[in-house]
Amino acid sequence: MSHEQRLQKARRDQLREHLLAPVMSLAGFSEMLREWLKARDLDGWDTELANIERSVEQLQAWVGELEQVVVDQVDAEASTRIRHDMRNALGAVSGYAELILEELEDEDSLDASGATCLERLIRESQNLLSSMDRATGATGDREQGADELGDLAGILESLSAGPADDDEDILGGEILIVDDNESNRVLLSHRIEQQGHVARTAESGRIALDMMANEPPDLVLLDLMMPDMNGFEVLRAMHETDELRNIPVIVVTGLNDQEGAVRCIEAGAQEYLTKPVNPVLLQARMRACLERKRWHDKETQYKRELERSYAFVRKVFGRYLSDEVVDRLLDDDDGLKVGGDLQKVTILMTDLRGFTELSQGLDPVEVVSLLNIYLEEMSSVIVRYNGTIDEIIGDALLVLFGAPFAAEDDARRALACALEMQLAMERVNQAARARGLPTVEMGIGINTGHVVVGNIGSELRSKYAVVGHHVNLTGRIESFTVGHQILASEFTVAEVGELVRVGRQFEVDAKGLREPITLFEVLGIGAPFNLDLDQHTEPLEPLASPLDVEFVELADKKLDGPRTPGRLEALADNRAVLASDRSLELMANLRLNLKNGDQATGADFYAKVTECRQEHAEERYQLTFTSLPNAVREALAARRSHADMNVHAEDTADRR
Repeated sequence: MSHEQRLQKARRDQLREHLLAPVMSLAGFSEMLREWLKARDLDGWDTELANIERSVEQLQAWVGELEQVVVDQVDAEASTRIRHDMRNALGAVSGYAELILEELEDEDSLDASGATCLERLIRESQNLLSSMDRATGATGDREQGADELGDLAGILESLSAGPADDDEDILGGEILIVDDNESNRVLLSHRIEQQGHVARTAESGRIALDMMANEPPDLVLLDLMMPDMNGFEVLRAMHETDELRNIPVIVVTGLNDQEGAVRCIEAGAQEYLTKPVNPVLLQARMRACLERKRWHDKETQYKRELERSYAFVRKVFGRYLSDEVVDRLLDDDDGLKVGGDLQKVTILMTDLRGFTELSQGLDPVEVVSLLNIYLEEMSSVIVRYNGTIDEIIGDALLVLFGAPFAAEDDARRALACALEMQLAMERVNQAARARGLPTVEMGIGINTGHVVVGNIGSELRSKYAVVGHHVNLTGRIESFTVGHQILASEFTVAEVGELVRVGRQFEVDAKGLREPITLFEVLGIGAPFNLDLDQHTEPLEPLASPLDVEFVELADKKLDGPRTPGRLEALADNRAVLASDRSLELMANLRLNLKNGDQATGADFYAKVTECRQEHAEERYQLTFTSLPNAVREALAARRSHADMNVHAEDTADRR
């Protein structure tokens, strides 16, 4: 087709579109008017409605005739006659609409919806009449009417432009032709292979589904009418399969049925073409489908890469932060924003008693192995109670309840978590003994108060953390603990109320507080947790001959004061009674060594003062050991055994 022929045809098409669009509007508003009258039981207008609808049908037919004679300019008389007939039809539409409008207004039966339908019928009739006259030159404005229709030559030139340089890469694809007619398969295969595609064929719907399951194509050309499984059934089967749902399908069929076309597109087809298919149009539709498929594949690939990256980030950060913190960092818009908010939280801190000294006698691999056993068990307990592990510093844990998300039972969950963590230490030590590693004990401090919570640092480097006086106070409370002990501040105990079961309580001075703070030894918690610590303690056994020791008081892990002599007068596995003329405060930390000439003489061990009493001129202190080297432990065990033998001998002599 030459350029002039294309331009002539385009003019007819454009004129038809220009005139047919308002005609279709008239058809739509007349239908809406009929529905409105029926919904309000307004009878007596059937004749007028029928005349309006008949006039609209005539207008649709006359538009096709008018565009041909006007554009081709072959029959001026016919053009004049058609315009005359169209004016009469438009006059009928607007006239009957005005009649109905006036009558309903007089009867006070008109609302906004009815008025809109009638007024639009009148207005569209007038607009169509003006457009027809200008486009056909009836008003002498033929050139102006042509301008209003647009620059057809420019449009055709744009449509004639060749594909972009990179389109050839987009078009290549593997095409599956599904048709029960062999000749159709052969012809289509020949055409698409000439266009640079790879053609595969299937003579039935079932064979096509099997082929797609084994090797999905880039595009499917699908016939509808096949004997074993029709094309619509193939479409539905593809739509129900994740792997096949996104493969573009062009239906190529001899069935020219509008409802069938709608059903196929609803079932997933991108295009619906009827046979015989224009090969140029088919090529354009295939190009568009393959391009969409290529972009969809790229989008899917990018999404998978993003999901892998997201999972990797979660995995890496999850080793250092709780799931709640990771979720906030990754999901919240302000998750990485530097800054913080004042928030009430319950803080839990743990520490393994004497771990520093213990680790000095172990191989580094053994130290890491022991820590991993401990941290794995503790982490699982903390997660069950929805705690946020904010920091792991060596053998110490900093856990938050109430950040990043607060709940009414934060303090209760913190105490229950601490109790279960202490109970879980038996499993930790069982696993340690199974690997030939030493057993350990843990102390836990808990406190409740307002702190600043958020991303602390700079845009270059920051961390999710808590800052404030109550964080430091929690660390101070934890330093007062001994193994297998939980100490909670008065603030936490007050928050929990009668649910918590406590033992000893005592006052301590804490930095930043004007008044002493009362600490409580937590022994258990009630429903729904129902957890209790084992309170069985081995009795202290008096020694027949005291063990001479020398001790120094520690303050903030530094030596504080002179070396002072003393005596250990009674022993248990992890406790002792110290006699000394030096006055010591409750919860004081001591570094001791034996002075009796034993094998362990000179070896340092550590203890905390847990009870104070005075007998005669000397002070008596109950100590709880926080770190015992093996040599010292063996020396103390030997002295206890010797005391037991003496007691047994004395009992035997008494019986004799």
